[in-house]
Amino acid sequence: MKKIHNTAFIVELLLLFILLLLVIVVITQTFMNARSRSLYAKHLTEAVCLAEEVAEVSMSASGKEEAFSLFQELEQVKSAEMKDGQIELGMDFAGETLDSYQVILIMDEEDTEQGTYVSGEIRVFFGEAEEPLYTLTTGDYKAG
Repeated sequence: MKKIHNTAFIVELLLLFILLLLVIVVITQTFMNARSRSLYAKHLTEAVCLAEEVAEVSMSASGKEEAFSLFQELEQVKSAEMKDGQIELGMDFAGETLDSYQVILIMDEEDTEQGTYVSGEIRVFFGEAEEPLYTLTTGDYKAG
């Protein structure tokens, strides 16, 4: 009779151990998912800030060439290149860590009788991603 009691205790202990492992796995996955979402939110926020800055500089310039020269003077811009009618920028966001982004600005100018409408599309990429993390479409009307 004592042997049955010990076997029941060992089975119960084993089941509690398996339950504990299951709880640990679920909690660990929850924390890993939360960390992943937090990093995505951080990078998205940084991308929005960089896109805002690029939009402000590009829309204050009179054309692509002036915008390109203004970008080269920015502290965050590590590399600037103009090709195929678009401006490609390598930018750093200085926060807790230094994150590098690739920003592509496509500017189109449309002349009208009253002035020029300049539209721009700003795409911000993080890392080696093929899809942009954030895209901002902007426009500015410059009177003649």
